Amino acid sequence: MAAERTGGPARPRTILAPNPSPLTLDGTRTHLVGRRRVAIVDPGPDLASHLAAIAAALGDAEVVAILVTHDHPDHAGAAPALARRTGAPVRAAAAGTLRPGDVVATDAGELAALATPGHTPDHVALHWPAADAIFVGDLMLGGLDTALVAPPEGDLTAYLDSLARVRALAARVLYPAHGEPFTDPPEAIDRYVRHRELRLEQVLRALDAEPAPAPLDRLVDAVYGPGLDARLREAAAGATLAYLEHLARAGRARLAAGGWQRA
Repeated sequence: MAAERTGGPARPRTILAPNPSPLTLDGTRTHLVGRRRVAIVDPGPDLASHLAAIAAALGDAEVVAILVTHDHPDHAGAAPALARRTGAPVRAAAAGTLRPGDVVATDAGELAALATPGHTPDHVALHWPAADAIFVGDLMLGGLDTALVAPPEGDLTAYLDSLARVRALAARVLYPAHGEPFTDPPEAIDRYVRHRELRLEQVLRALDAEPAPAPLDRLVDAVYGPGLDARLREAAAGATLAYLEHLARAGRARLAAGGWQRA
């Protein structure tokens, strides 16, 4: 059964979808902003129990928009069914219906779309000035110091720029779609950037240790070690590739016959 937690007027109502996994943590958090005129942020996966929990929380409220931070099924899957049920429009960057600067009005304040690519090219965050808050989707994961950035969708250079864009808004709280809120955004963003910097150094050391161009699999082993959960290996390989591509743009690594090497 999905769980709902209700906060005060300056907090969203949050409904946890029953889709836990190593990448979704304890599940996708669907956030409801407003009481009478409501925006749904990340409707979550297309699961009957989750849809029922959202409908119960909405009651007879008017849904002004269904907002999707990015077009992954654990975030957007329930959007079509919710749109049919509520009559509300689905707003998503991937569909061209949510653009940077677009504003959605609720009875708890406005939500403004902010381009935050990196996890995916279409990723947007939603700034809620009335609550001094930002919904950050998968840009950050509550309780962790990293989030998945992996080609072909992920781009580490864009991701770091997006973290800087979120930092510049100086919000009081960040609401991720997975995990608990970040209540000290500057400290959390510092940790996220520091993690990336440390990983970049690990990738560079792994390249330095190779006498010849190294295949991606060997670099994954060097960076993540033998204790890597097999369920996360594909994600780790994608993340390592994102670091390599970021280093290549900076002129510090290059792809050669047989693998990657220092530039």
